[in-house]
Amino acid sequence: MSVILRNDYGAIAVNRGVIEKMIIEDMLLLSDDILLCNKKGKVIKENPTPFIDPDYFDAVDVSDKKGHVKVVIYAVLKEGAYITSVADRIFEMIESDFEILRLDKPDCISFSVRGVIDGEDIIKRNVEVFRNNV
Repeated sequence: MSVILRNDYGAIAVNRGVIEKMIIEDMLLLSDDILLCNKKGKVIKENPTPFIDPDYFDAVDVSDKKGHVKVVIYAVLKEGAYITSVADRIFEMIESDFEILRLDKPDCISFSVRGVIDGEDIIKRNVEVFRNNV
């Protein structure tokens, strides 16, 4: 999949993997509040590393269907973090990434919280916060 921007000078195609990598880098900056997980809620890594592990790509889903771009982030929230404030920061970061590439904002950004870390245990949750930019 490529996200394509057409203007008077030509067309720009951005590979989905590039966008996902930019988003993962932003999400790793939020490691004080969230841990990335897969769709089922399994935490990818307890201790984030300075480089991007291929497993992190399971936590981010960027899809482009008929010109409508949708981004989904799967994460586990750490104890003491507020879901609304974390979601707002995530939405702003993702929109900023698209702006850097001179692309339109995604039509829908979804932050899916699959659990909450309570001490040593993960309490399963299935909360989804989303922003529509239509």
